[in-house]
Amino acid sequence: MKKLGPDDIKIRSYIYSLIDTARAKAILDIGCGDGYDLIQIAKHTTKHVRLVGIDVSEEKIEDARAAITDDTRFSFLLHDVTSGLPFKNEGFSVIFSKDLLECITNKGELIKEVYRILCPNGQVVFAHWDWDSQVIDGSDKNLVRKIVHTFGDWQQKWMSGCDPWMGRRLWRTFNSTGLFNGEMYTYVLTNTEFRPPYYGYERIKDFEALVNKNMITKEEYDTFYQDILNLSKNREYFYAITMYIYIGRKI
Repeated sequence: MKKLGPDDIKIRSYIYSLIDTARAKAILDIGCGDGYDLIQIAKHTTKHVRLVGIDVSEEKIEDARAAITDDTRFSFLLHDVTSGLPFKNEGFSVIFSKDLLECITNKGELIKEVYRILCPNGQVVFAHWDWDSQVIDGSDKNLVRKIVHTFGDWQQKWMSGCDPWMGRRLWRTFNSTGLFNGEMYTYVLTNTEFRPPYYGYERIKDFEALVNKNMITKEEYDTFYQDILNLSKNREYFYAITMYIYIGRKI
């Protein structure tokens, strides 16, 4: 299981605080990865709750199963959620997902499936970074904008879709179905230090992959990165990104 930095832990803790775990009898994590979120959420539940994670990555599911060896509350399923959710109607009291929906082409069908398997008055918790909300101070506005937007539009090979505005579109995506009563929560993460293990540092280092994909030039990245180093040296560096969380109840 990957070790998370303090920013990741902090934002996840905020999301967990919005989950109604007190009354939960069964919780599903869609796109569970290596099981980290579900394992942390479990710490706030009773010993009788059923905890299910589902993901399309065989490697991640194996990691999740390896992390849970003697807790029978957990089960992790290998499944592509674009073909539906393999669960009975009204089987879960809470359905959670983080940073998955942008990768799903037919979002409406997945949300209908979420509605089908959610208990009456059950809670849905979908959280997503808005990648175009990344705010980075710099000397060249056009270059910063280009790199941020190019990163957000980067559809990696494991993604069937890519929407860097998924965070800001959570409300529209859920509210347009008429299936839930919900509200939006936001969390703005800010960094003023450019060094590991801060979230902004990790993302800015990730931008270098755009050079390898021929999406930006090496000169563009090097110019941008040197500017960040200069700002950091002068204690002027600033990074921010917004997490949006939709909290809804089944109508």
